[in-house]
Amino acid sequence: MQSYIESKKLRRVVIRLQKAHSSFFYFIMESNDNIAFYSTLKESSDRDHRDVQITVTPELSEPLNNIIKHFETRYPVEFISDLIINED
Repeated sequence: MQSYIESKKLRRVVIRLQKAHSSFFYFIMESNDNIAFYSTLKESSDRDHRDVQITVTPELSEPLNNIIKHFETRYPVEFISDLIINED
């Protein structure tokens, strides 16, 4: 796997969470400091859900997968998109 410095590529994932569970997901992301950048999209589907965009470098993609998989053991997660973007 190439690093971000070598490839200038990032992974951008958008997931949908229930609003009631989103603050716990944010807490988990904050406690795993510097894994990824994330933000809630304004165009979230409805008032009961939150769409969260997560941007991660290739070398931290696997730890992000593990965080999401662990979160999914307790709460539903819907993947909206999972893309590789070029930063050039």
